[in-house]
Amino acid sequence: MVVAVVLLGLDIVPKVAATTLIGSMVPATIVGHVFWKEERGPGRQLQLTQFLKNLRLIGALLLVLTEKD
Repeated sequence: MVVAVVLLGLDIVPKVAATTLIGSMVPATIVGHVFWKEERGPGRQLQLTQFLKNLRLIGALLLVLTEKD
């Protein structure tokens, strides 16, 4: 992931980097931030916040994929 972030930041093969990051973030988001299994309270809110943050990042990476060269 670190290599993909560096490549994306330096605009070296950005679509490959974005695809790699999406491929790792989607399962990590679904498995790692299961807010729907948490009881109401701060723990659930924290997991929801992290889940939504990852969704925003995935959306931004999808925008990189749709850019024209």
